[in-house]
Amino acid sequence: MKKTTLLIGLSTLFFVYAEAQQKKAQPKKEGTPKQEDTLQVIKSGLSSDPAFVWKTNQDEAQAICSKYRSREEMPGKDLQKVIQLSQADVKYPQYGLYWGDWKEGKKVVESPRGGRFAGYGFSDNPMDKGGNCYACHLIEKGVPGGTMGPNLYQYGKRWGVTKENMNTPEGMEKLRAVYNIVYNSWSAFPCSSMPRFGYHGGLSPNDVANIVAFLLHPESPVNK
Repeated sequence: MKKTTLLIGLSTLFFVYAEAQQKKAQPKKEGTPKQEDTLQVIKSGLSSDPAFVWKTNQDEAQAICSKYRSREEMPGKDLQKVIQLSQADVKYPQYGLYWGDWKEGKKVVESPRGGRFAGYGFSDNPMDKGGNCYACHLIEKGVPGGTMGPNLYQYGKRWGVTKENMNTPEGMEKLRAVYNIVYNSWSAFPCSSMPRFGYHGGLSPNDVANIVAFLLHPESPVNK
């Protein structure tokens, strides 16, 4: 009995000691790096080439987002400011907002070339258009997709878009709301991790209109 008690006591001491050593070995958590320090590190690798220096300069909305660890920590006035700035940046097709071609939108959505650049090295002009949307979203039934973003399957049905109402003032307002999100997601979801496709020129206004048609049109496979 004494031997059993002694063994239990030694085992307990061993695990307590091991846990203490493990905690001691772990590096101390440091606070969030200062913005100026982060920019200095970035610029140290880009400042030699003027073609890339502009990439280190934040726009006003981005600067606001960078102040906080998450959107949940942002005060209401800053959230509203980011929304206002982003809504002001939205540009529509040359002849106004319209229902695009959902078949063309499907091609852009499916293309994995979003964010890629031409040639060896870098270019500021994409090799071709692509949204790479399936990397973050489930969109069509039976088609694999990511789960970082919301599920977009039957998105048009959830917005209540039908053949009868799609060209009414109500239907066009829904079209505009989704167009704004795809063009610049921060216009509705401040500081979202979704790329600001239209704002950065990765997709044209016509590309965005086609993508929105793919998501909302009653004949699109998204809504079957």
